[in-house]
Amino acid sequence: MDKFLALTEEKRLTILNAALQCFGKFGYEKASINDIAVAAHISKASVFQYFGSKKQLYIYLLEYCKKIIEGIFDKEALDSQTDLFDRIMTSSKIEMESFKTQPFILQFISSVWEETSPDVLDSLAILTEETCKFRNDMILREDDALKFKNPEDAGPVFQMLLLMAEGYAARCRGADTFDFDTVMDDFQKNIAILRKNFYKEEYLK
Repeated sequence: MDKFLALTEEKRLTILNAALQCFGKFGYEKASINDIAVAAHISKASVFQYFGSKKQLYIYLLEYCKKIIEGIFDKEALDSQTDLFDRIMTSSKIEMESFKTQPFILQFISSVWEETSPDVLDSLAILTEETCKFRNDMILREDDALKFKNPEDAGPVFQMLLLMAEGYAARCRGADTFDFDTVMDDFQKNIAILRKNFYKEEYLK
C-alpha cells in the first residue's frame, strides 16, 4: 500500500477509477486484475504490488468511496432543514452533484448493493452498518415522525426513499450516459407525492 500512496495523485486516481469502473461494471467475481491493469495503463504485477490481492483492492475501494461520500455532506446545510423530506432532497442533490464529476463511484456503489460474492460479504456487512448509521445520524431527527398522519410510517417511508434512491443509482450501472438532472426531477416529484399522502394536513401548507 505504501508504494501506491507514494504515486502522484493523478496516477492514483487513474488506477482507482479503472478499478471502480471494472468492479462497477462486472462485479467482484467477474472483474479481473488484468482488466483493471489494462484500463489503468499499468502492469498486472503492479496492481498486486500496490494492493496485495484483488480482495484488498476491493476493500480499499469500499473505504475510499465511504470517505468520499461522508466528506461531501454539508451538515450545516442539512441541519438548517427542519423537514425530513427536505433533508433527503438536499442530501440527494449534494450526492448527485458530486457524482457528476465522479461517475465511476456511483457505478461502483450501485454494484456493491447487488454484490453477493462470499469473499467480500463480511466487508460489505461492516460497510453497510457503518453507512446506515452515518446516513441516519445525518438525516433523521427525533421529531420527524410527529408530522406523519401515522408516526409509525416515518421509518418505512424513509427506507422506501432509500430504496428508490438505490434504484435510480442502479440505472447508471453499465449505462453509457446518465441524466442526473432528469433523475433528480423525478425523485423530487416522488418525494412530493409521499409527503402529500403521509403528512398531516397542517404540514402541507
